[in-house]
Amino acid sequence: MHIVTEKAKHFCGDPELLAHRMTCRGVPGCSVALLQEGQVTHSAVSGAAGAAPVTEGTLFECASLTKPLFAVLALQLADERLLALDESVPARLGGEPWSQDPDFAKITPRHILSHSSGLPDWHSRPMPMLFAPGTAYSYSGQGYYLLQHLAEKITGQSLPELFAGHAFTPFQMHRSAVLWTPGVGSAISPGFDAEGNPCRVRDCVDLTGNAPEPNAAWSLYSNAADYARFISGLLCSRGGLREDTYHQMGSVQSIADDDIAWGLGVGLIRKEPSVRWHWGDNDGFKSLALWDQQTGDGLVVTTNSDNGLSLCYDLAAELTDADFLAAMAAFIETAE
Repeated sequence: MHIVTEKAKHFCGDPELLAHRMTCRGVPGCSVALLQEGQVTHSAVSGAAGAAPVTEGTLFECASLTKPLFAVLALQLADERLLALDESVPARLGGEPWSQDPDFAKITPRHILSHSSGLPDWHSRPMPMLFAPGTAYSYSGQGYYLLQHLAEKITGQSLPELFAGHAFTPFQMHRSAVLWTPGVGSAISPGFDAEGNPCRVRDCVDLTGNAPEPNAAWSLYSNAADYARFISGLLCSRGGLREDTYHQMGSVQSIADDDIAWGLGVGLIRKEPSVRWHWGDNDGFKSLALWDQQTGDGLVVTTNSDNGLSLCYDLAAELTDADFLAAMAAFIETAE
C-alpha cells in the first residue's frame, strides 16, 4: 500500500477539500495524518469540536486504537521477560477466576492479543467462554482488560504509568492520555450521533459498566498526528521490540475470515501481508489506522461522529492505492 503523493499534497494543502468530504458524510470534526517511508509527512484538522474549532490540540476518544499501543507495551514486557506469551494469564494473575469454565485457565497473552482467547467482548463476571482458547477467532476487549490486570500486577504500575513509560514518552505522543483528567476534558471534543446531536460529552472518569477506565481496550485519548508518531515508531524502530517479537506481532496468529487475520494486537489483510491496521468505535467517535510495513506508508483518521467510519474509508480510498478497503469494512461491520 502506498500513499498517493500528489493527492496527499493537494488534499492537505487545501482545507476546503477535507471540509467538503466531512460535510458529505455528516462528520462535524476530524484529524488526519499521513506517513510516507516511515515518517509523518502530512497532517490536517478540520471542523468543529462542539462550540470550538478542531485544532492540532483537540483530542478524540480513539476507542480500540488503544489495543495496538497496549499490545506493543505487553510485547515489550515479554522482551523484558516479565511475562511470557504462552503462559497462563489466570494462573499468573491469581485471585478469583473471571470465568468458572475450566478453559479459562488456558488463556495466554498470545490468545488475548490475537482475539483467540474465547472470552466474550464484554460481560459481567463470572463470564462464559465462547470456545477453547486458540481454537477460533472472536473479538474481545475483555481479554485486553484481563491482560491489563496482569501487566499492572507484574510491574507494580498503573496503566497510565505503563503507557507513559512504554508508549507516550518513547513515541513522543505528548498530547495523548489513557485516563480522563481535567486536562483531557478541556481538550477533548464531544462525540456526535449520526444525526449530528451530541451523544457523548466527557466530564469525568468513565467507571460505568464492565469496561471502566483506564482500559487497555478503549480509553486512549489522542488524535491522528499523535497516533501517527506511534506508527512511525513501529515502522522505523520496531516499537522498541526485539526483531523476533516484532515479526510475531505482524504474523498470522488467528484467522477471522477469508480476508482478515489477526497478529498480536493488529489486524492483517491476508492478501496483503505487509499491511497492518486497526479501527476504533466508541459512541460518537470513530477512527482508523492502517500502515504498510514494506512501504512505510500509512494513514490515521480520528473523528467525532458515529458517521466517522464512512469518512475514514473515503479518505483511505482517495489518498492510498489500497484495494482491500471493502473487505476491511465488511469485517468491521460485524466484528463487535
